[in-house]
This record gives sequence, C-alpha cells and structure tokens, in this order.
Amino acid sequence: MPATWIDEGAPVLEPGAIVLSSFPSAGLAATVAAHYIVQTLSLPRIGLVDSPDGSSIAIVQSGRVQPAVRIHGRKDLAVVLSELPVGPTAGPEIARMILSGAEDRKARLVVGLEGVFPHPTSVAEAEPPEQFVWAALSRPEPTLMAQLKGAEARILEDGVIGGVSGALLVEGIRRTVPVSVLLVSARQSEEGFPDHRAGASLIETLDRLLPSLKIDTGPLRTQAEMIEKALRSALRGRGHKPTEPGESLPPSEPTIYG
Repeated sequence: MPATWIDEGAPVLEPGAIVLSSFPSAGLAATVAAHYIVQTLSLPRIGLVDSPDGSSIAIVQSGRVQPAVRIHGRKDLAVVLSELPVGPTAGPEIARMILSGAEDRKARLVVGLEGVFPHPTSVAEAEPPEQFVWAALSRPEPTLMAQLKGAEARILEDGVIGGVSGALLVEGIRRTVPVSVLLVSARQSEEGFPDHRAGASLIETLDRLLPSLKIDTGPLRTQAEMIEKALRSALRGRGHKPTEPGESLPPSEPTIYG
C-alpha cells in the first residue's frame, strides 16, 4: 500500500495552490522555516499521511497529538512537514505521496525546502556568515527559472541532493506539476542549535517567489541574534576567544547534501 495524503474533513486546497515540503536537514533550517510559516500564518492541520512505513512516534504540541508527518494549510498553500527525518527507503515513497497529492488537488507548484552545509563555521565568529539560497528544478521550466532568479535564488548547476528533496526532484521529472527545491547554506554549530537565520533566508526567498505569503522574518532573525549572543557569552566565560572575521569570499555552490 503506497503512502497516501488524506484530507481531514472537507478538502481545503483549491486549484492553483502551492505545496511546500520540509523535512529535517542541515541546521534544521527547513524545519525552522516551515514551523515559522505555520505559526505566523496560523495554518491548521488539514491532512495526514497514511503510510505503512510511517513512524510510530507521536508529537505532542500544546497538548495536542500530531503525527510525525502531517499537512498544514489554507486554500492557496499547503505545508507538508515533519520533525523527524525519514529513512532512506521511505524518502521516495513520501515524495510520490506529496506529488500525487499535489496533482490530485491541481496544485501549480511544489517547492522543497532544504538546509545544506557548504561552509562549516564556528558559533564563536564575531559576525555570522551570509546565507545564500540556491534553487534546483526537476525540469528546465523557463518561466519558473525566471521567477526563481527574480526571487534572488541562484540556480544550482552541479550538486548532489538527497532525502525527500532529492526524491521530489527525480520523481518530478515525469510529473505534470513543476517541482523545485530551495537550498540554503546553513550554519553548523557544535552545540547543534537550529539556524534561525538560514530559516529566515528560506522564507524571504519564498516571500519574493510567492508574494501572497507576506511573512515578517524580523522576529526570527532577532531570535537568531539572541542565541548567538548567548553562545558567544558562554564561550568567552570558558576562556574561548571569538575568531577574528576574515576576508569575505564569494560563495561556492554546495556539492554534498546530507
């Protein structure tokens, strides 16, 4: 039995909607972005994923039980998200579920969100590195490519993309709905803290690509600054001096995504 997108109650999505996909990846940037979108837009849960390979783990948030993989949304937007990574064998099945659900509901675009580690850095840096967002497409769609460039995403020329995002791109080659993945260069810290600034960069690119979102990322970036200040203070307290900022280098394209 394949994984299936099941609406909770009456279908919510209308033809022409956008479907976003977010599963844990580098810096948890995609997870931060998806949760912030859901919370800021007050998107209710509108769907569940029925899968024989699905996780038996339940997520409890504000006293409410949530399945590990679920769908939040409104009439023009759906967000498929999970707090837990899926296994390597489940990725293609989840991708097929997302694309079949999008096609059945006549969505106009599927966008995967992904964090990558092209530039490992220390949390002790005096200034955080700038985030760059790349875009990969299942097929060369001139209109979508122009829209992505207009949203200030860099078209990825070479790279390897794994997980659900990679499966979406491969499966999207033969699908009718256009598929793209946005990849942000995330910050890697030894403490494992989520990269809120990278999550904000993903949202800002989406905001330029999809003006109907209209999401203010100011609070998210403020949270990132507060976390970084607390970390630097703690490191100084242990006698660890921050690294001096070096000369900025042009961004290199990410090559490996884990």
